[in-house]
Amino acid sequence: MSDIKFLGEDDFLAAMTTENEEWKRAFVRQDSFTNPQGLKFNYYVASPALPRAAIVIVHGMGEFFGKYREYIWYLFQAGYKVFFLEQRGHGYSEGKCPENDVIYIDKYDTYVADLSFFIDNIVRPEAEGLILYLIAHSMGGCTATLYLESHPDTFRAAILSSPMLKMKGADYSPFVKTLIGIYAFLFGKTKKLAPNQKHFSPVPKFEGCSALSRARFDYQFNQRINDPHYQMSAASFGWAVASMKATDKAIKNAGRIKLPITVMTAGQDHLIDSAGYEAFKAKVPHADFHPYENSRHEIFNADDDSRKRYFADVLDTLESYAGAV
Repeated sequence: MSDIKFLGEDDFLAAMTTENEEWKRAFVRQDSFTNPQGLKFNYYVASPALPRAAIVIVHGMGEFFGKYREYIWYLFQAGYKVFFLEQRGHGYSEGKCPENDVIYIDKYDTYVADLSFFIDNIVRPEAEGLILYLIAHSMGGCTATLYLESHPDTFRAAILSSPMLKMKGADYSPFVKTLIGIYAFLFGKTKKLAPNQKHFSPVPKFEGCSALSRARFDYQFNQRINDPHYQMSAASFGWAVASMKATDKAIKNAGRIKLPITVMTAGQDHLIDSAGYEAFKAKVPHADFHPYENSRHEIFNADDDSRKRYFADVLDTLESYAGAV
């Protein structure tokens, strides 16, 4: 895919406000659906004229479509039709807490059911028989892993980017995790801020964030400032407990995953415990691991060298999936 120009630090903003904006208007459709429980979900589809395959992207905690516009643009240029669902409680999808910036989920089976409904009712009909690939990041990587374990025949192959298979600071026994959940329920804290979490602040804090590209951080943060729908930023007690249980389940059942799968990991990740990767590798020995030692959690927002290598690796990996048939 040498004909695709990956943006650097200096030309990013200009390209995103001109070429990428024109591409979005011409080729990206925003739409919605209502699930069986009556919740409305927002999604996007980027459609090239003659797609070679289709890709479903599952985003991470607190994320939204605007954060992936560069990523989806490259996939589109490579000939892929891309489907992007804003998950429950994120972006313009319903299911938010009373405090708009707090993220809650009862259990990850709910995220998986949402994804399954999206795939069955939107993706499959619109893909019209195209081969399906899966790309997922962070929290989305946990959701995607659980989906793959229970739906082995949907996707031809998958890429997990900094997947949340074990969170740092969450090394509790199942008994303690249950106690935390009971405490949160009894004291009405299930949808309240978890410990060490903070409400959205309009003051940007680049230092210590998950990105290394200041241009990309500023671009995405400005979207949060300008639209309250994008200000999801803090985990609730309920989300934290559900996430700890979900990562345990994802690792426990990882041996069910038989499709080709690539895991891309960040060497400077302050959110994800690499022990989860080792446990996953033991259960899925055919998984192909790509390390990016200088990257923080968001490899697609890393330094120039890591980020460009990452995007090239994603496209090469997808190409290898197609060639393996």
